[in-house]
Amino acid sequence: MKKLFSQFAKPTGATGKIFGLLMAKENKQINRWTIDFLDIKDHDHIVEIGFGSGQAMEEILGSGKHLYITGIDPSEVMVYQALRRLNKHLINGQIQFFERYADDFPKLSRKIDNVLAINNVSFWHKPVVTLTKIYKQMNHGGRIALTLRPHEKGATDETTNLIGGQLKSMLVKAGFSEIAIFIKPTKPNDTVCAVGRKAH
Repeated sequence: MKKLFSQFAKPTGATGKIFGLLMAKENKQINRWTIDFLDIKDHDHIVEIGFGSGQAMEEILGSGKHLYITGIDPSEVMVYQALRRLNKHLINGQIQFFERYADDFPKLSRKIDNVLAINNVSFWHKPVVTLTKIYKQMNHGGRIALTLRPHEKGATDETTNLIGGQLKSMLVKAGFSEIAIFIKPTKPNDTVCAVGRKAH
């Protein structure tokens, strides 16, 4: 069971490729839901943490002009899948990938306008520290969306509500404001998205 759980955190090998495909299928319905909260505009710089196969990135790049995306994911398998999916955007200089954990968030060469993380905040070791690093590199008015659907054994819709409160607390501690919590009915449990902004 621990080995299977680790595949969700950091897919590896042939099994990791399968888990990557499963996660992409599962996340498809909540990718657009999360992206819509960001109000992405032309020329924005978007950061996705835990980008998996690059499915959400592909959707973002098709929604605006001259967008720039930075992806951070610890899995070599996921980086490879995303590179295959987004090769033409890589050639155009629209995307860059970092194969590393969120806790090792890099110093980026340009300010961030939007951030999203779907179904992976629970794997971060020091989420408030990581969110603070991100906050410091964001433009004023920038938005962040953290989405989670609980997968642990015994999780219920009440678990989702509790997670929403935890995400809000983490965002507040990192400096974000205007935080809103949204719930999407999904199976087997509801999905929560916490949206915050770096104040002007």
